[in-house]
Amino acid sequence: METITKGRFTLKQIFMDNWERFASSNRSQITFSAAYNVWKVMNCREPGGLGYATYACPEHPDQVTHVPRTCKSRFCSVCAKIQVDKWVADMNRLFPNCPYFHITFTVPSQ
Repeated sequence: METITKGRFTLKQIFMDNWERFASSNRSQITFSAAYNVWKVMNCREPGGLGYATYACPEHPDQVTHVPRTCKSRFCSVCAKIQVDKWVADMNRLFPNCPYFHITFTVPSQ
């Protein structure tokens, strides 16, 4: 077993390092949906995996930008964060734009 003491771990990196070994020993227990979501996470933002969009200015054809595609999976730590942030922003629009308190009253059953 390899021990790593420094660096930042991501779900994607953990899968990249261990998925093949795990999948080969547990193949009968892995559903298609689970394997597909792991594949999407491992290929998220990888130009060779999910591809990329190319943007170029017609007036400056030498200025080209490549933007890698995302998997948009709730399972992905990067894409799920984007979805959560969008949900929080949507919920914040429902609340009044003023100071308020949330109070809960419990009424006895008697």
